[in-house]
Amino acid sequence: MKKILAGTLFLFLLTQTIPANEIKALLGMNSSKYLFSNEINLLKCQQKTGLVTGLGWALNFNKNIKFEIDLLYSQKGTKVSLPYATDKSIAAIYENASIGFPIFFKYQFKEKATPYVALGPEFVFLLSHHLKITESGDDFDLLDNTKKFLLAFNVLLGYELPIGRWGLFAEIRYNRWLSNFFDDSEAKAKSESFVFLLGGVYYL
Repeated sequence: MKKILAGTLFLFLLTQTIPANEIKALLGMNSSKYLFSNEINLLKCQQKTGLVTGLGWALNFNKNIKFEIDLLYSQKGTKVSLPYATDKSIAAIYENASIGFPIFFKYQFKEKATPYVALGPEFVFLLSHHLKITESGDDFDLLDNTKKFLLAFNVLLGYELPIGRWGLFAEIRYNRWLSNFFDDSEAKAKSESFVFLLGGVYYL
């Protein structure tokens, strides 16, 4: 919670320091899974859905090019089958929560209703990480074995519809964590997700 408040304060101070052209509110979901190294790829990962919400700030360089930074709270993870005996497995779920600061360089094709594309890095701070056994309900806290800071990369495709001083938008983002987020170097794991967002824009 403290990191979320600190991130919100940072975004607010940024908007006060550098005049923004747009303020955005974002809400949606992601479909994510872990990408394990070959040593532990027998877990048979499946996609897991989670909540995404946040705020955004954008500065126009010209009518087509924008700089944007977001503050996002995300729930990610993966569904797995854990082998525990010969030809047997149990269902489990890895879950993590994080706040991220994606930074985008965005190209908007027109000034009015328009599609746009963007890409850029993201700074991710892990808030929690759990492994939950579905059948028994056991919950293992993995945060002490997880790196707290990660670098990620995003690409996105969106569409924006201005309505006077306000606007609506829809986006799909591809997000990839670039580094192993387990402290154990022998158990390497990264994350990838597709993020679906809807939101509103206020033009300053």
